[in-house]
Amino acid sequence: MFCERCGLQFLPQQSVCSRCGLAPTQHWLQLVGLVTLAVTMACNALVSMLLLPRLVDGQHAPAVFRGWLWFSDKFSSYGWVAFAVALLVWSFWLRRGHKLQKKEWLARLVLLLLLLGGFMALLLRWVPARVLRVIPAAISRHSGSAAAVPWGVIALVAGVLCLNVETRDSLLGDGKVLSLVSVGLLLLLLTMILLAWFATIP
Repeated sequence: MFCERCGLQFLPQQSVCSRCGLAPTQHWLQLVGLVTLAVTMACNALVSMLLLPRLVDGQHAPAVFRGWLWFSDKFSSYGWVAFAVALLVWSFWLRRGHKLQKKEWLARLVLLLLLLGGFMALLLRWVPARVLRVIPAAISRHSGSAAAVPWGVIALVAGVLCLNVETRDSLLGDGKVLSLVSVGLLLLLLTMILLAWFATIP
């Protein structure tokens, strides 16, 4: 890897150039893409909690807002499964043949335990109330807070993997595709928010 300012060659494991201290554009694109994606998801969660329930209250609510609210609810409850499976596929398929670090083995173990725990929680929902009265009631009562735990685990695992330059570059690529996707999702969300805002104007 060569510095874009002074032309000095340095190892990919180094975050900045040792001569001028400039960070490569690739690292900035990866950071901007991740931050934009996090902001998009946070804004969508706020809109789903504050704005969309008022829009779908009436009988003549547009189908697009009902679909948006349904997708947001399902994604917040089960979207972490797709991220966990994607990280496992990346780890077992794209990282095969590489010398895995301890953190990658730990990430695999945590993701497998997370998926196993989610599968067990799904099975416990179907346990008859007369067999175990406490567990199904507790799951349904704390369903909102229970969804935050797997998302936190996914964020922690992805953060640990992104601390290493080799695994970060393998996971995020050069950052261009991630930045384009995240900016596109943010623009789509802003367009939908404007449509929802215009729909609330009498």
